[in-house]
Amino acid sequence: MMMKQGLMIVGLLWSLSALSYAEQPLDILRNSIDESINILKDSGDEDSSRKDIQRQRLWLIVKQIFDFQEFTKLALGRDWSAFTPPQQKEFTELFSRFVNIYYLTRLQDRYNNEQVLFINQNLISPTRAVVNATVIWKNQKVPIEIKMLRRMNTWRVYDIVALGISAVKFYRGQFQELLHNESPAQVIERLKVKIQQIEEKI
Repeated sequence: MMMKQGLMIVGLLWSLSALSYAEQPLDILRNSIDESINILKDSGDEDSSRKDIQRQRLWLIVKQIFDFQEFTKLALGRDWSAFTPPQQKEFTELFSRFVNIYYLTRLQDRYNNEQVLFINQNLISPTRAVVNATVIWKNQKVPIEIKMLRRMNTWRVYDIVALGISAVKFYRGQFQELLHNESPAQVIERLKVKIQQIEEKI
């Protein structure tokens, strides 16, 4: 009996030790942000081919750190079930592509040595965490919350809250308005057109 209890205690200590040395959400996020900033600083030539390569490098980091499936599912909210599984997959892929060309091109154009200061992390549960940080943008401090989900033994972002505005809730409002009058297939086509329009301007 004593031996079993001893083994249980050893097992518990081993588990806690493994958890303490596991990569934390804040560490993963900081490494990704630092790598992205280094890429942005290495602007090189301003020709379009160079910027395309830079955006591709940034996109590889975004894909690793961001959970687009969770983000899209939450953004669609109750309307997620209105999409068939193939439509869910297609919409998620299109939405991630939209983020790539819309936000990363603007980040490339507007980045001016801004800083991200990490404050702390809050482990809400074994699979949920919130990282608090401050972005120094044009000499102003912008507080942000990065919500992260642990899946497949790694932490990934599924929502960002800046100045109290959630990215998930922002897009949920837009999608709900569209889906009130249009079918999922029509919304998918609308997103395709939007992506094409942006790509033509790059």
